[in-house]
Amino acid sequence: MKNYIFYVLVVFISQSCSEMNNKTTTSTENKIETSQKKDTVLKTDKKDWQSGFGLTHNPELDTIWKKPVKYYLENPKCSPLAKDFYKGKFRPTDNDSTSELLSLVTTGNIELRPFYRWCLNMTIQIQDGALAEYTGIPARKYIEKYPKEFFEYMDSDTTNGKYIDWTGSVSYSGFYDEDDYKKSNEIKSRMAKKIKSNCKNIDSKFEIRVEKLVEDCF
Repeated sequence: MKNYIFYVLVVFISQSCSEMNNKTTTSTENKIETSQKKDTVLKTDKKDWQSGFGLTHNPELDTIWKKPVKYYLENPKCSPLAKDFYKGKFRPTDNDSTSELLSLVTTGNIELRPFYRWCLNMTIQIQDGALAEYTGIPARKYIEKYPKEFFEYMDSDTTNGKYIDWTGSVSYSGFYDEDDYKKSNEIKSRMAKKIKSNCKNIDSKFEIRVEKLVEDCF
């Protein structure tokens, strides 16, 4: 009788241990699965910073200034930073690489400049407080150096939203080191002069537009 009771106890304990192990295994697997799901969500979220760009990430389908992105990517002189920006591998933040990327907008390479301008424009779209400190000066330099090109770019947007974003960026962080922000009239005058010096055969309508642009920037 004692042997029978001992046998029953052994079987009961063995079954209980087995059930506990199964529960532990199941719980561990659930935790791993949950963790994997979280990781997947995080990885997906990291790509969301480009969600409003309207990209397919197929360089033959995506176009920038009437050319497929492939046209820019295959240019041997194209900046690796700009390529990585398009591919979503480089996200602008408050660092030197971002300054390097955005400064490309004033390049003398007319074939690549639209691509670099797109990078700046998209950065302006996603900028927050810290990143907004980086867009104003390159935007102002581009306006001053290529004013007719700038106006053509702005005119391509019938909503006027792009113009508001760019002038807002200049207003927020477009001061040069030599600028005295307290002397806004001097800054405006100097900016207008630079813009006009980079234009040829301008008429009175263009001059009025330049004056308004400068006012909107400051």
